[in-house]
Amino acid sequence: MKPQDQRELADLFRRTASDFESGRIGDDNGEPDWPIGYAEVLRQPLAERYDLEFSRSGLISCLLKADDEYEARSPDSDWADFYAGYLAECHGASETPDEDRLALYYFPSCPFCRRVLAALEPLDVDVELRNINEDDRYREELIEARGRGTVPVLRIESPDGEIRWMPESKDIVRYLRKTYA
Repeated sequence: MKPQDQRELADLFRRTASDFESGRIGDDNGEPDWPIGYAEVLRQPLAERYDLEFSRSGLISCLLKADDEYEARSPDSDWADFYAGYLAECHGASETPDEDRLALYYFPSCPFCRRVLAALEPLDVDVELRNINEDDRYREELIEARGRGTVPVLRIESPDGEIRWMPESKDIVRYLRKTYA
């Protein structure tokens, strides 16, 4: 996702929050239902403007994950910028997939990691495997970048040096299949 698109997406999040807080979307019971209200408003613009297609429940799940990541990684930053960055990081297409360097942070006994590894088998894509239980350096890199050591996480480095960190096995599998199948 281009920087301009990411800024526009952050503005869309801010407008949605304003509409939610003013009662124009959602219900009057407040915050616990915010992801439902946001999903109703955001699904169509995300698909039309940014080619990010979600089911309603998928977008609700993504918003909850973004909120969790925000609290863990960057609670003092602008939330809308973080959410837009999170969606771009986890769901945005790569502009240079054949030139990207991929590394998967994992450990072999993790069932979610095995899901990603199984998805990689039929694909013709070079992915460096970084077992966080065998090499403490990989665990430290992961924690430094994401604020936590949960796996699997796909690290995507573009030719210009930009690095994206994609957590969540289903998101990683979806990205790999969409990009490299």
